[in-house]
Amino acid sequence: MERPEPAFRAPARLGRSGAIEADLAWLEMHLARQPQDLRSHSRRVQLARRSGNREAIYGALVDVFIALAERGAGLKSALLSQTAMQLGPPERLCLARHLASGLRADQSIEPHPRRSVLSHGLIGKPSPELSGESP
Repeated sequence: MERPEPAFRAPARLGRSGAIEADLAWLEMHLARQPQDLRSHSRRVQLARRSGNREAIYGALVDVFIALAERGAGLKSALLSQTAMQLGPPERLCLARHLASGLRADQSIEPHPRRSVLSHGLIGKPSPELSGESP
């Protein structure tokens, strides 16, 4: 039997000492392919929290908010509460405003979540011509 490339193999144990960034990268690739895997989303948020990387934490939370949309307010609230002190005020405010509604991959999210794998990366506001509104 042929062994898969390392990027496609799950780490034997996530969060091992000295490998948090590699494990986060693996989870990001995994969640880009399987965005409804809530266990992996939660693991990613916890690993990002352990890493102390603000962009990784925010990107992981944005992806949870996209994956759950308007569902899972309790889980979103719990994950945000656990990481709130490691986020800046703009990130906390953005996520707090979307606890009930969640986020959509095709919406502009400010501040921009660089480490999100589910967001389409839109920045700014759509022009009236593109949104179907009259000027």
